[in-house]
Amino acid sequence: MLAPPEGPDPPRRSAEPWTRADVERWLKAAFRAMPLTPIYAPRGNTLQAAAGDVPDATFDIVAFSGTVLGDKSEDRQVVLLWARSVATNGEVGGSIAEFCRRTRWSRATFDRRRIKACENIAAAKNAVGRYSDS
Repeated sequence: MLAPPEGPDPPRRSAEPWTRADVERWLKAAFRAMPLTPIYAPRGNTLQAAAGDVPDATFDIVAFSGTVLGDKSEDRQVVLLWARSVATNGEVGGSIAEFCRRTRWSRATFDRRRIKACENIAAAKNAVGRYSDS
C-alpha cells in the first residue's frame, strides 16, 4: 500500500452551517494535497485521487467551486489562485501580485472578490445541505 501524502489531513467538518472560513480551509487543504497527489476528472466537476490513499472529499470543494462560480469565471480563478498561493507559499502557479498586475486590480479588489466568492460557495454548500437533509 502506498504511503499517504505528506501534509495535513483535510479539515474536519461539524454539523454547523458552512462559513467562508470553512471554504477557505478546505480549498487550502486541497491545494496542499494536490502537488503530491495525482488527480483526474472522470466527468465534469468531479475530481478524484488516482491513488486510493487520499479521500476524494479533499477535492470536492475545488469541483464545487466550478459548479457555483462557473468553471471558467474570473471569481473562480481568483479563489483557486488564492488557495494555491497560500497553500504552497507561492511556490506553485502564479502569484497574487502577478494576477493583480495583469488584471490591473488592486489587492483590495482581489480580496473583496475572493471573500465574496467564498461566501457564495459557503451559501451554496448550506443550500445543498438543506435539500439533502429533507
